[in-house]
Amino acid sequence: MLNLAALFDEYERLLLASPAVVKFLVPKQRVLEHEGHIRVRAELVDGGLLELSEFWNEIEEGDVARHEYVYHWQSAEGQLVRRWDNVNHHSHLPYAPHHVHLPDGHVEGIAKPPDLVAVLQGIEKQLRPS
Repeated sequence: MLNLAALFDEYERLLLASPAVVKFLVPKQRVLEHEGHIRVRAELVDGGLLELSEFWNEIEEGDVARHEYVYHWQSAEGQLVRRWDNVNHHSHLPYAPHHVHLPDGHVEGIAKPPDLVAVLQGIEKQLRPS
């Protein structure tokens, strides 16, 4: 059985351990019997920002699944770097509703929905000094 409170605690540990994150706030965290929601706002080492929001629901007794997510990464200047989400507004794309918004305005379907670990790894890789 997946415990959402434990999962959200793990998110905080990941953010604390990430070399890309300077500080973060959790303005919303709600864990109810059959659902949960977390919202995080993290300041990055380059002055950029990562915001995430996830909604989880129980799909059957004791088993939950993430049904909505948004990971929004922007530069210190406020420019979009990447935004991954599963809002169903690009149904024509392969792998819809999962997609990523790119800085040039293009949107691409993504085969594997990201999670916080994958997003942080991508940010850390891009922000790592050469």
